[in-house]
Amino acid sequence: MKKLLSWKKARLAVQLLCLFLFLWLFLQTEYRGSDTLAYPVGLLFRIDPLAALASALAPGAFAWRALWPALVVVALTVLLGRFFCGWICPLGTTLDGVGALVGRGRSVRRSSWRRVKYVLLIALAASALLGLQLMGLFDPLSLFLRSLTLALYPAFHLVLSSVFDFFHAHRVPVLTPVLDGIYPFFRDHLLAFHPPSFSLALFTLLTFLAVVLLEKVERRFWCRNLCPLGALLGLCSRWSLLQRVPAGECTDCRVCAESCRMGAATAQGQLKGECLLCLDCAEYCPRERVSFRWGRPGERALGPDLSRRTVVTSLAAGALVAPVARMLPPMRLQNPYLLRPPGAVAEDDFLRRCIRCGECMKVCIGGALHPAFGQAGATGLWTPLLVARLGYCEYNCTLCGQVCPTGAIALLQKPEKQKTVIGLAVFDKNRCLPYARGEECLVCEEHCPTGEKAIVFDLKTVESAEGPRILKVPRVIPRLCIGCGICETRCPLDGASAIRVVNEGESRQPRDIWS
Repeated sequence: MKKLLSWKKARLAVQLLCLFLFLWLFLQTEYRGSDTLAYPVGLLFRIDPLAALASALAPGAFAWRALWPALVVVALTVLLGRFFCGWICPLGTTLDGVGALVGRGRSVRRSSWRRVKYVLLIALAASALLGLQLMGLFDPLSLFLRSLTLALYPAFHLVLSSVFDFFHAHRVPVLTPVLDGIYPFFRDHLLAFHPPSFSLALFTLLTFLAVVLLEKVERRFWCRNLCPLGALLGLCSRWSLLQRVPAGECTDCRVCAESCRMGAATAQGQLKGECLLCLDCAEYCPRERVSFRWGRPGERALGPDLSRRTVVTSLAAGALVAPVARMLPPMRLQNPYLLRPPGAVAEDDFLRRCIRCGECMKVCIGGALHPAFGQAGATGLWTPLLVARLGYCEYNCTLCGQVCPTGAIALLQKPEKQKTVIGLAVFDKNRCLPYARGEECLVCEEHCPTGEKAIVFDLKTVESAEGPRILKVPRVIPRLCIGCGICETRCPLDGASAIRVVNEGESRQPRDIWS
């Protein structure tokens, strides 16, 4: 018993260590003066089996170099059981912590609810196999990082910056000098290079809160009933060699069954796919009967309760949704402002590879990348868009390709990236000052970063109140424009910019008009 309790303490320590490690790596997913990231900031997704499954079902070669750690996690799960959910998963640790703080629901859902996560996994896999990849919407690691990136971290950054600004402006004795002294550490390690702000922040926060507050319904409700990663690991752990003894609840006691956070111990036996190896049952057992040992699974080690009809229905649902979704007209033709980061693969492949983790948005220097809601169609939710009015693609930056875990955004070397076309700048002559008002404006040309300027001026004679005058009128040279968007970002007009970047001539699409 003492040995098992020491393992439980070790599990708690590992949970907290992993959570703090992932949070630290998240904070380092940031430009810190170098175009090369100093830490393995994408580690969380390198060990994500669901991300590996999404990559395996996407077109092209499997991303072995990036995702081989996920296969190690699968192998360890086959050996040990579903340890990842109980020891490593940051969302699971968050749910445990929030449940301890706000209280947990006492109601127990019917056991049939457990099937939902398997149904979801099977449907998502079938859909991905046929060309529609939506695993990133439900992947707990994507959900966790996406919520941090789009909602929680921007709020943290705003509050912390406001505190420093307030005390710096008001010069409070004693406190202000202390804050001034520690500010360089926060600036260099905890604050973002560009103040983060995202259009889907509130929607993302509400989604995250919905998952967290399900703890008030039932302990680890998400993990028990909805998590597709948990379902995948549960299937892998069906024949694991680390066994709980006794396999189920004892005939004279129901303490472990009533207290188990996953309800893994039942009168019929142990649900191997539900046990997280949290070792709590060893503490709960009043007669110290529970132990864990190596051995072959016994007869009372139960698998998921899935009927053939349930499996077939799940496969059929995924197989039906995928072709219907892919039959929709291409969004890049419906939305000319649908811009993807440089290095993004062709749109169909991009949607099949992107797991909506938000890493590229977190690391973007210019604050250009934002999550899609309807701009990329119904299947493009939370995928990254370049919104040039809000930010631009930094000419010398390759960070988004460094953090993408699945190859949806390829890592480009700087010279290649600087030649990659993501769109074309087009003037709105009804708003541009020289065209519409006869007023001189040089901003777009001044900020154009290409070696040979993609925006040039033509001298034209215009009529003004003082009579005819010669004015510089801007013009875009299509063969030089890469669509970085800085001209649209810096346009001094209020509201819509007088120069917009459209997705014409993308490097990732056929370029017939340029050939």
